[in-house]
Amino acid sequence: MVGKTGKPQGKRSSAEGRARPRRQRLAPEERRVQIVAAAKELFVTEGIDHVSMRKIARRVGITQAAIYQHFENKEAILFVIIEDFFGELRTALDAVLAAEVGPLERLRRAMRAYVEYGLSRPEEYRLVFMTPMSGLVRAGVAVPRTEEALVKPSQGSLAFDVLDGAVREVVARGIVRHGNTELLTEAIWAAGHGLVSLLITHDHFPWSDRKAVIDLQIDLVFRGLLRDNCPMRVEMFSPG
Repeated sequence: MVGKTGKPQGKRSSAEGRARPRRQRLAPEERRVQIVAAAKELFVTEGIDHVSMRKIARRVGITQAAIYQHFENKEAILFVIIEDFFGELRTALDAVLAAEVGPLERLRRAMRAYVEYGLSRPEEYRLVFMTPMSGLVRAGVAVPRTEEALVKPSQGSLAFDVLDGAVREVVARGIVRHGNTELLTEAIWAAGHGLVSLLITHDHFPWSDRKAVIDLQIDLVFRGLLRDNCPMRVEMFSPG
């Protein structure tokens, strides 16, 4: 049957069919994974402040109303990204700390593992550590010692606790200058974070050999930790 326009009625042209693709129906968990992946890409390329829920939904291919069935806002999506990041960091730290070596060497290896992990995922590191999000403090990621974090620890809190436990082992040996484990943990983390963030944000700087820079930085940190009369200063830092 032919209509007034001369086109067959009841039958779409191939062009019209391509113009209106049928949305793929996914299981809720699959859709959440898809939303997180799209949001991560947009956060990295455009910056969190310039990304809206509408833009994320459009990238995924769903309506703005549909995305709110999975996440209440973009901060909730970012939190999932952060939890995944810290969960894998925690796994990397646990693997290093399981080595059958002394507590000080385990702590050194943990610091190196942290640095290498951060450098292997620079864009995610930027999102996690270089994005001011006050809500993350309440979630216990930025401040793992909050009351809420103790009741319901985040992956960030748990990862921090892994490092804190390694520091407590070293303090118990009586070989470091300070007995304040919280202060030591913060200082070691700050040194590692400073190194990672500097190498990420200034990747075009004409650095010396990157591995040499990392090795020396870690050595300097641990030289400063050990007591002056500690025999391990000679054992760990002797040339060759």
